[in-house]
Amino acid sequence: MLPTIQSESVASVEIADEHDIAYWRTARIYHAVMSIGDNAPQMQTWVPWSEVAGTARGTIEEFHGLLKQFRRSSLLIMCSRLSVLFNFGLDGDVAAPPEVVEAWAPVFFSAAIATRVMERAKQQRLIFFQAQLRFLAREVMRLQNLPDNDLPPVPDGVVGELLFRAGELLYRPYVKVVDPMDELANKIVCFLPYYEIDAVNAPPMVFLRFYVWLMAIIPRLPEHLRWDVAGLFEKQFGFTLREYCEFIFCFFMHATTQRDQKSLEAAVNSALSVSTFKYTSVPGEAIERMFDTVCFSLDTYTVTKEPAGFGDFDLVKDTPYLKYEDSLFCLDYEFAGGKIESGALWRVMSGLGSENEKNNYLSFWGHVLEEYIGWLFEKYAPGETNVFYSSPRFLDDSSRELCDAVVVCGETAILIEAKIATCRSAVRYSGDHKKMRQFLEDRLVIGKKGAVGVKQLINPHFLFELCVSGCMIAPTPVFMRL
Repeated sequence: MLPTIQSESVASVEIADEHDIAYWRTARIYHAVMSIGDNAPQMQTWVPWSEVAGTARGTIEEFHGLLKQFRRSSLLIMCSRLSVLFNFGLDGDVAAPPEVVEAWAPVFFSAAIATRVMERAKQQRLIFFQAQLRFLAREVMRLQNLPDNDLPPVPDGVVGELLFRAGELLYRPYVKVVDPMDELANKIVCFLPYYEIDAVNAPPMVFLRFYVWLMAIIPRLPEHLRWDVAGLFEKQFGFTLREYCEFIFCFFMHATTQRDQKSLEAAVNSALSVSTFKYTSVPGEAIERMFDTVCFSLDTYTVTKEPAGFGDFDLVKDTPYLKYEDSLFCLDYEFAGGKIESGALWRVMSGLGSENEKNNYLSFWGHVLEEYIGWLFEKYAPGETNVFYSSPRFLDDSSRELCDAVVVCGETAILIEAKIATCRSAVRYSGDHKKMRQFLEDRLVIGKKGAVGVKQLINPHFLFELCVSGCMIAPTPVFMRL
């Protein structure tokens, strides 16, 4: 809970045997910590509970057993406060800095365990990182129909064990497969969860990017390609998309302000009061509907689907705020910043009728992405060295689109094929190389109805024209022979 500093005694145990430690080292469970400036990324291994406690690796059943000893509300509020205390999310921070580890390891572990933890911290091992909290919050949300008030809050001395046990479960053994193409897909499906559980994303950029899509990019599209996103959103939710953007921005700025303070007091008082929204021009019923899109309450929450793998945090992404009494606790700063996208894109799509309509809506966002890429080049690429052409076509056949865009820089032409292909969680986090290979081939390589992605870019006829005969860009964005 972090309102006070408490010390809990944990029995002293021996360090894990050499085989156990070697297992974790050879597993190569890496976490990238991006440093500011020109320094190269630093790759670090995180510390599992079994290594410092001298026990066998924990199981999900043991973890659930430990969680069930405490109030779910206390566990989730702990996650929210630790996220602020460790400064996760702001500027893409995903790991607690050394001074925070040094200050809090003696509080969250017994003296014997804390000594071992600090030894590993000096070896540049990861101690506290964002994915521990994500996994812990998700598993608490999955625990249903448990009494809350009859259980004790989380004592400070157990916090370290909870975090290390959560980190220990962020793992799947790697099994190599024989077929070369299957092995490539296998590497991808195994790598993605590790990359995403602590991807270094600056949440303000996630928020601003989608806001730019809504306010600047969609109006640039030809009228026949546009969808009335704002109209669809208001029809489904009963409040305007602009109000929703302002609502999320309010949440977002509050979380940012709390992290800027970098103090225990800020972490303890980091909740946002529900009463804050009583003084807006938005009707009370609309505000409650807004809350329903970002928040959940333990007394009414039900799990709608099971996670597809250890890296599947869709439960937390969908509702990154806990509504408890008169307070809103942010469980994940980055996921909170992504709620504009999930509301305007995914929730609107789920409210559409037929599968064909949903597919057309996704295709519309593909056009938005293509236009966004063009906008980025217009705004930020030096025009004297780069010439950008959107949807280039051949002069001898205007129906033939070469690709989504071409950037000409001197004698070099860079072909761009923009894809907003959505890899479902059931594939993305499954660990199943067959599912991943099928997705990659269908959406990015071969295609179901014609050439897409890679195959589209390596059209043999075009490569012959470009590389042998040469080509140039005409004043209008089409290709022609020299």
